[in-house]
Amino acid sequence: MAKKALSFNPKHFAKLNILKCIGCGHETTLLEERKFVCPDCGDLYDVVHPQTPLLSNHGKCFVPGSQNWYDSKGSSVWAFRDLVLPGVPTENIVSLGEKLHIVPVAGALRNWVGGDLDLWMALEGVSPTGSFKDFGMTVLATVAKLAEVSGIACASTGDTSAAAAAYAAAAGLPCVVLLPKGKVTPSQLVQPLAHGARVLQVPGDFDACMRILQELVSHHGVYPANSLNPARIEGHQATVFNSWLQFGKTLPDWFVLPLGNGSNTSSIGKGITSLIERGEVSGNKTRILSVQPEHSAPLAESFEKAGGLLRFSSGTAVDEQAWHDAYAPVQSGHTIATAAKIGSPVSWKKVIREIVNHCGGVISASDKWALEAMFAAGRSGHMVCPQTGLALAGLRNCVKNGQISSGSRVVVVSTAHGLKFANDFLPQDGNDVGETLLEATTSVAAKVLRL
Repeated sequence: MAKKALSFNPKHFAKLNILKCIGCGHETTLLEERKFVCPDCGDLYDVVHPQTPLLSNHGKCFVPGSQNWYDSKGSSVWAFRDLVLPGVPTENIVSLGEKLHIVPVAGALRNWVGGDLDLWMALEGVSPTGSFKDFGMTVLATVAKLAEVSGIACASTGDTSAAAAAYAAAAGLPCVVLLPKGKVTPSQLVQPLAHGARVLQVPGDFDACMRILQELVSHHGVYPANSLNPARIEGHQATVFNSWLQFGKTLPDWFVLPLGNGSNTSSIGKGITSLIERGEVSGNKTRILSVQPEHSAPLAESFEKAGGLLRFSSGTAVDEQAWHDAYAPVQSGHTIATAAKIGSPVSWKKVIREIVNHCGGVISASDKWALEAMFAAGRSGHMVCPQTGLALAGLRNCVKNGQISSGSRVVVVSTAHGLKFANDFLPQDGNDVGETLLEATTSVAAKVLRL
């Protein structure tokens, strides 16, 4: 006789998933909150799980090939339900089968980075909408549906809009996306359209889109799908949890990733801390390197002003208050890493907290090196986005400077598939792709190939 499915219990869920202000500690409930800004001090919220059991008590969740639904449907997020969003019955979860592959890096890319590293990439672009945003959006959409909201909305440089639209469609919710007009690739623009979202193109950059969204949230009751909503952060932790399993329940020496609005850096740090607090890894040995474009680098610039680069080399933490004092938004300049072109990251305080907690660093890297990294990755069989190129460029810089030592195990978070940014791989001088044959004959082809 089949077991009766558990029904959703809002009171039990509320006890397991509490919203806590990162500034003053004010607490509220995840399902009732709509603005996601503390009414007392104006800071962001964390989701905390005070009654989450130790992982060792729930080992079946982590056995590859088990008969649990989240394994059979291919979700690399809901395999960690007890850490991500406890108290949710299976039938209430909104999932599109998000999957994460962590693979070793060899060949041209490993040589380009240098440093004789134990180098890996977390390929998050293999997920349903082609970016890491899916790992957070599956949790946000689940919460939105449980909260019975009338729809969701986001500001985006492309990837968030695709994920929000897809998961809203899966949840049966309407979706609105705000995109900077003329600054989103056609491949990214078509995704929310395909999923039935309403697209608003804003004359301005991402920061302008985010400002409008925040005002819509504050004054018009719009439910946010950006990382302003901390439910997203919970799902992004899956990168850490999957890495922990990949390496035999240990973590790498470094996570390296691009930094835009700050959700990924925030979630990587939170995931590491979660495993440490539950006794699943010993000590605080895993460090975080986040990389911004050189012309849109408010956190990298303020990190340096606060003395962070000097401390970064020695593996000690920068003073958190000094970094806060040095931080200021910037006007973003041109970069091919459009998803990281954010001069005023919403999650900047969370980024500072996690980088300080894990003795990491934030640096900037050039478009030139990011593009080199993308082509080096291509010659190793991986088509990665400009943001991943940025992370690889920052890693190479730290290897050259001796800040990441030989033999270190490093996981680079590849945040999106390169097909979303196909134009960056094409000749920028207007020339044709490849070589053009003068005649459609085998003899001419053989002559060109020198056969």
